[in-house]
Amino acid sequence: RLEVAPGENGRIRFNFRGESWPSILDWLAEISGMSLDWQEVPGDFLNLETQRDYTLDEARDLINMHLLARGFTMLKRGEVLSVVKLDKLNASLVPYVEPEQLAKRDAHEFVRTTFKLEWLVAESAAQELKPLLSPFGKLAPMKATNRLEAVDAVVNLRELKALLEREQSGVAQERLVEEFKLRHARAVDASDKLRALLSARGINSN
Repeated sequence: RLEVAPGENGRIRFNFRGESWPSILDWLAEISGMSLDWQEVPGDFLNLETQRDYTLDEARDLINMHLLARGFTMLKRGEVLSVVKLDKLNASLVPYVEPEQLAKRDAHEFVRTTFKLEWLVAESAAQELKPLLSPFGKLAPMKATNRLEAVDAVVNLRELKALLEREQSGVAQERLVEEFKLRHARAVDASDKLRALLSARGINSN
């Protein structure tokens, strides 16, 4: 079972029955032409029978999906394939990608990215959107630049990107934000009065 290798077309089909994770990961690294690094792996066994053939990238992503379900993930760094436990994950080791590149990455790959916010406030958005991430995903506001830094599986970050695009679309903004053009007052004076009014009602105007 672990002697199977990609065919001439570069695709592979495999069948695991009660196979240990160290054996599977050694096999995967070997057929991928990569070195394997791990300190801890799941203690159970994998039963997985494919119904079609896969490219090497698809095979790694399929196995990574099963690792994620067990609280682990594979990270590719150059020629090294590292397996890490997600509750001990060092975010600096996670590859960074631009939001536009998410569509081209493997669905179950863990990556970092940042989302630029137009009129949503990073701190508030982070609190509201955290439930959309996986249990091991992270979402942090970057107040100075009004951005969100996110770490999670690509499949979840794609959904988050789509949601942010919908919420910051012109239609959504028109629904939630109304613009007032001042004719007989200076904007700075009106701003000070509005801040004072909101403060008196216990509302944070920042």
